[in-house]
Amino acid sequence: MSKITCNFDSGRIGIIDESDWSNIRLEILPDIEGSDEFMGFNFAATGARGKECNFTLEHAGNTRWAGGWKNYRIAASYDRRDWFRIPTTFDGSALKWSHTPEQDRVSYAYHAPYCELERFALLERCAASPVARVESLARTLEGRSIDLVTVGEPGTGKKAIWVLARQHPGESQSEFTAEGLLDRLIDPADPLSRSLLEKVVFYVVPNMNPDGSFRGYHRYNAGGIDLNRSWSNTTPEKSPETWYVRERMRQTGVDFCYDIHGDENNHYPWPVRPVGVPSWSRKQADLLGRFEEALKIASPNYQPDLPKPNYDHAPGTDPLAMAISWTAETFGCPSFIIEIPFLDDVFDPDERFGWTPRRSRLFGAASLEALAAVMDAL
Repeated sequence: MSKITCNFDSGRIGIIDESDWSNIRLEILPDIEGSDEFMGFNFAATGARGKECNFTLEHAGNTRWAGGWKNYRIAASYDRRDWFRIPTTFDGSALKWSHTPEQDRVSYAYHAPYCELERFALLERCAASPVARVESLARTLEGRSIDLVTVGEPGTGKKAIWVLARQHPGESQSEFTAEGLLDRLIDPADPLSRSLLEKVVFYVVPNMNPDGSFRGYHRYNAGGIDLNRSWSNTTPEKSPETWYVRERMRQTGVDFCYDIHGDENNHYPWPVRPVGVPSWSRKQADLLGRFEEALKIASPNYQPDLPKPNYDHAPGTDPLAMAISWTAETFGCPSFIIEIPFLDDVFDPDERFGWTPRRSRLFGAASLEALAAVMDAL
């Protein structure tokens, strides 16, 4: 008998029939029953060493993100650290792949997961640094900590930079990106970080949605709320994650904000800008443009100018439900989303590994170079 399990941190899959390794039938579970908001999966198979295994994710075409299955390669690992890629086929309804495991246990996931133990290790590294401190802003609906890492010492004239990650829990690459940024900031040997911290204080939330992350959700928190559509109408009862981060922002002010997400369809990092907010000004646009030009140099796979989905509202019509819109309007600051790909980097493809956690970490670290280019103009 085959053995499929997802009863672990961030695990999630529906089992239809696991009786035959040649025809394993599974399904991706929506965050909320009946919703088309689903994409992620994370499960382990045990006992198939040397056997040709055929997996089918039925109903995969029912997700609103089905375009992301084109040329998609799932992530697989024997140790949950080294995630290699396996090609799939998609017929518009089901996603399929074949694999002959080399070991007794293998994990399969939509993208390399970022789990609680990794987050705890990151927070402990930050807490041990003399330039950082870690605090819990509040608890989630399921009692998990909403953690904030402050790097740098507040002082007269110092700017407040906010970095948010993983509002959508299935976008694990965003937390790897935040990890790369934080590890560079607390590195005592990094001269750029030391220079930045003389003028800037960073407020970083490496995981905005720890409940959804643990449950293996793709989009929502434990209460069924899309956090990045709750910023204008949040309540502590439904979305404490947004509520308490927002309140802390009011205390510190915000001079620059970037919100890190993951994108199902594009093969490169790209931006979403809040140009529809009523107060969006030429100054905000110019500062953001300068940051993006510097980011293209620091990380050349960043592509702000290629065609992409239109998430922009007409000027003055943005409902301010997204973090970047609410912060841009409330604080008059440059604020935008950086979308990190699930798919491979089209400009520098890697047949074996695709877009990896390491690439996300390097991108997060490189973003500090772009920030340094605009810091004095904030």
